[in-house]
Amino acid sequence: MTEIMVQTWEENVREHADDRLSGPRGSWWFTGKQPLRGECPGITEDGTVTSLPMPDLSVCDRAAVLDYFDNSWTLQETLFAGLQTAEAFYRPPSHGLRHPMIFYYGHPAALYVNKLRVAGLLSGPVDAYLEDILETGVDEMSWDDMSKNEMTWPSVARVHAYRAVVYGLVRGIIEDTPFAPDLGRPVTDGDQAWALFMGFEHDRIHLETSSVLIRELPRRLVERHAAWPAAAPRRRTTPDNAPVPAAVPQNAMVQVAGGTAIIGKPRSFPSYGWDNEYGEKAVDVAGFAASRYLISNGEFYRFVQDGGYRTPGYWSEEGWGWRQFRNAKHPRFWEPDGPSGLHRYRLRTIFEELDMPWDWPVCVNYHEAKAYCAWRGREDGRSYRLPTEAEFRRLRGLPARPAAADDPVLHRSGAQFLDDGVNLNLALGSESPVDQSPAGPSGVHDTAGNLWQWCEDVAHALDGFDVHPYYEDFSTPCFDGEHQMILGGAFISTGDEASIWARFHFRPHFLQQSGLRIVSPSVPETPAAGADAGAGRYATKALLDSYLLLHYGSREDTFDRKDHYLGAAYGFPQRLAALLAREAARAGARLDRVLDLGCAVGGVSLRLAADVGCDVVGVDSSASFIAAARRLAEGEQLRYDRPDQGAATTSLAARAPSPAADANVEFRVADAAALPGDLGAFDAVILANLLDRVGDPRACLRQLAGDHSLLRPGGLLLVTSPWSWQPGYADPAQWIGGAPDGPSSEQELRALVSGAFELVAESDEPGVLRNHRRHYETFQADVSLWRKR
Repeated sequence: MTEIMVQTWEENVREHADDRLSGPRGSWWFTGKQPLRGECPGITEDGTVTSLPMPDLSVCDRAAVLDYFDNSWTLQETLFAGLQTAEAFYRPPSHGLRHPMIFYYGHPAALYVNKLRVAGLLSGPVDAYLEDILETGVDEMSWDDMSKNEMTWPSVARVHAYRAVVYGLVRGIIEDTPFAPDLGRPVTDGDQAWALFMGFEHDRIHLETSSVLIRELPRRLVERHAAWPAAAPRRRTTPDNAPVPAAVPQNAMVQVAGGTAIIGKPRSFPSYGWDNEYGEKAVDVAGFAASRYLISNGEFYRFVQDGGYRTPGYWSEEGWGWRQFRNAKHPRFWEPDGPSGLHRYRLRTIFEELDMPWDWPVCVNYHEAKAYCAWRGREDGRSYRLPTEAEFRRLRGLPARPAAADDPVLHRSGAQFLDDGVNLNLALGSESPVDQSPAGPSGVHDTAGNLWQWCEDVAHALDGFDVHPYYEDFSTPCFDGEHQMILGGAFISTGDEASIWARFHFRPHFLQQSGLRIVSPSVPETPAAGADAGAGRYATKALLDSYLLLHYGSREDTFDRKDHYLGAAYGFPQRLAALLAREAARAGARLDRVLDLGCAVGGVSLRLAADVGCDVVGVDSSASFIAAARRLAEGEQLRYDRPDQGAATTSLAARAPSPAADANVEFRVADAAALPGDLGAFDAVILANLLDRVGDPRACLRQLAGDHSLLRPGGLLLVTSPWSWQPGYADPAQWIGGAPDGPSSEQELRALVSGAFELVAESDEPGVLRNHRRHYETFQADVSLWRKR
């Protein structure tokens, strides 16, 4: 374990002061190709560096791969050449939610080394210390979950030297690795070369995220390098930095036809993709209206001037908590041009501060986007929200099964996108007017580029999702219901981020190069939802505490006394574990390996491992639940608060039974309807109160049928549910029963599974969740146990 020395950021600045970091960067700075025409690929005639097209893995040869690598590497170093003085590298961001820039200067290079080692293309570390401290970034839990940056960071000179070594190593590996012309087929995710493209695209992700952090630094600490793309031309500014009607494009609502949206990238598509892009989901989308343009600074100004940041009614509970904590009064990149309340603003771009371009799209986080929708709905007398992922797919007007020719980033450089009027693939160094790009097939503009667009869906897996072994935790930690999707790409999105398949996500308080488009639906939206979707930090804490009490609390902890009239409902998780063990023994079925889907905080899993001695894999979509289960499995005692009355609580401790000596327990974050392919086969599967809380319950069940499914022939399936359907979890069209004049959920479940399974036992089992001393939620679960034919 690497020992981390504690040091304030000011001490890092003093210790690592370097005069070379002031003023324009000389040629010494570039550890790869300098951004000069004729030396580095992607330099335009005026000396600007922009992005090359993304490689087509069915045809690209070694020379093309080297060009894309050099372009990626030089883009990153040209961006960081804009940082002035050591302070710019070590000063943490004002929100404290990310590392200082020195981390992001070295992190992409460290990932190249680590992933090439995983792929077997590199035998050992280059600098084990740097590859440890620079490996993992920050994914904060909430807007007040400050990252810990008081440590001794390496000098810029040391990281610079490290980058130079890594650059040479990667070029050498590219020279020795076979690509499509050598293989006689496209490069696929089963090839070692996949790790190289992973490194290129990871580098480009951090090109974008680092640009946001640089945009947040004090203006005195940054200066655009001459080769970095300039900001877009300004067409509609005003002398006093307050908008006038002529400066704000009229943004009408456009009717978009409904139809089927097919989401997901085929594995045969000839470009690199992250794991969450693969799989498929078909969604029937009703017709809807969408704003012709992204919401502009001029439109958002009315929300600010009208007191939108002072009115709690426009904000979600979590969003208002964020706004209060940050004392936000306007978008982050609006710089006040006078006293508070005057509402005169300038705009901060990555490297400059400009007179406010009122026709550029506003850059906001998800909370601000949703608050604007609520305010605008009141103003217009209609319902507005953000688009769902399926609606966004309809907006783009793509073919149902796009081919390589339909993904422009495979064919067009940033300079070529600019010729088309599209602000994508680093065509420009900032956002641009919302009415500058041509309209797409649906009649709306900027369905690709300018700014990312916040979406109603949370990050989720598609049917057929599988973790890639080179990067096991790229997506799954974010399938927790707490990461909102962004779609469409931004001006600085390059490569995979600029592709038609990009599916990215951030926590709702986090600011990316992201804006919004409003949608007026003809029917309520049914975005993909995670187990904790929409829950704020404190709601999530309360929910976690509630489940720790349900799974690990004693009878007296639950009821304050031993003889409570609801006592028969106590111990629901323990009774399920006992039921499965008892019925397996009665049926003569083996229980060597059990899958607990929707395991929550792991009470059933750990009880089975202790009492039966079997191996158990627990899966849940909530990262907070899984984190708690893992800590309990390791023997840790977890403190939690039991609600008593009002704000009064009692602190209790959760402890799990110790697994039997030969039992192995593993807990994983995943979507129960799209499980990773590396789980293996099981003797029994438990679906405890899950099917009415998953987006596609039938898809969940399909994974258990068939000869090569997760459940072995003769295996047991335990299903329990109170059948408490809610539209927020699944589209009513996906419900198992529960429709007007249709069969009940109990009847429909039995009809669905009886072909592949034989009913072994069924019963009703009560359970109870405590709200406070005099208020409990009880349920009567329908319990059925099945044996696979």
